[in-house]
Amino acid sequence: MPLVANPREKTVYQPFPTQTAGAPLRVLLVEDSPVIRESVVELIEANGRARLAYTTDSESAAIGELKTNPYDVVIVDLRLREGSGFGVLRAIQQSQPETLTIVLTNYTSAAIRKRCAELGVKWFFDKSSEFEGIVDLISDPQRTPRG
Repeated sequence: MPLVANPREKTVYQPFPTQTAGAPLRVLLVEDSPVIRESVVELIEANGRARLAYTTDSESAAIGELKTNPYDVVIVDLRLREGSGFGVLRAIQQSQPETLTIVLTNYTSAAIRKRCAELGVKWFFDKSSEFEGIVDLISDPQRTPRG
């Protein structure tokens, strides 16, 4: 029996069935704010297209998870309780470069966006003004990237 994902917890693992046609996208969420985690989970699971498989607020936990499990989508904040989202982005680039990687952060300078693009990020959202864009993207992952 799978565990129920609780975004209020710092690290949650929910076993996921083998991906089949029409199955929800497996999402890894790397975010330090419990409020943001809860909101993101509600948004991405609302239409049934995606399902949270793992969440953490730690760079090392996220990297460990990426080494052992494949993900369709990884949503990364750049500021974490432990480590940095940049470390997570490097790990994705090395181990799962085909994964849809989304940065959701309050740090939106041109230099930060450029660094994220260098690490393979195709989608970059400002938490304060573009939060709901994640839903549109997960609903239609063939959209043209913006950053």
